[in-house]
Amino acid sequence: MKNKNIMIGVAGVVILCGGIFLGLAMNNGSRPASAPAEKQATGAATQAAANPAAAAANIAKSSKARPESAWAKLTEKYGDSRTKLSKKVTGDIAKVMDDAMELADMGSELAGGRSASEMASTQTVDALTNRLGLTEEQKAKAAEIVQKRVAERMNAVKELSTAMREDPSPMMETILAGDAFSRQQISEEDYNKASADTLGLLKNISGFGFGGPGGGSQLSDPVLAAQLQSVLSPEQQQQLADIVKQAQDTAAQSGSAKMPFQNGSLPPMDLEKLDQSMQSAQKLTGGIRAVMEGLKGLQQAAPPSTNN
Repeated sequence: MKNKNIMIGVAGVVILCGGIFLGLAMNNGSRPASAPAEKQATGAATQAAANPAAAAANIAKSSKARPESAWAKLTEKYGDSRTKLSKKVTGDIAKVMDDAMELADMGSELAGGRSASEMASTQTVDALTNRLGLTEEQKAKAAEIVQKRVAERMNAVKELSTAMREDPSPMMETILAGDAFSRQQISEEDYNKASADTLGLLKNISGFGFGGPGGGSQLSDPVLAAQLQSVLSPEQQQQLADIVKQAQDTAAQSGSAKMPFQNGSLPPMDLEKLDQSMQSAQKLTGGIRAVMEGLKGLQQAAPPSTNN
């Protein structure tokens, strides 16, 4: 096997295993949301993910009026100690998000690409071409749509992590609401109201970072599927609809929708357990980074492959 192929395989395994381990670590000990709550929260978050600019505007608008008053309101509602802990956890989440996106880029570079965004776009277009039988004209048009959607999602994640540092109160409120809901201290309606916009933007991390930058994960994006409709024939539209539904059904059956960051989700869970999980996550990303840096060193030191 050529050195490049070895690097591609190892990098993919590192990213995928990191995502699975992180999801399991964060999900350990959390109380699953009730079916109605999970469905409602997912629906609201999906709407925000479909229009990240609007969701970001909602968060920014509310943030301008909050910095000091927001802390006071959160402290009054949830208590001083839990509010302080939620701020720490928010900072940890922002760091893990940044690390996840950086690791995705590192993995893509190891595999011969320039960035996670470029590799995700290329793999998605290749998957569409193979599974739907796109013509060259369709492929060119689809590539423009895919690149725009992937860039939109990548930018939304980066903007969210930046916003979390500038004003952590929206994510703090989401975390605190999830903590309270997991302990049955607030209603489903209150939890969904507090978390929808933030979870919607977080959903954009799906398919990158810990989820891996594969084309298959992009094909499960219903927003991208809707944007591709004008490029496809009626038969291809139905084929794509079947692919999206199959991906969603598989996720629901496997329970992956409850694995934090594996698909851009952050289910309601106990605040202390979330804090512990984020500490473990940071150790994990540090370990993965060390492995990838080691792989990069091996790649640079390896002699050029020769074709016999």
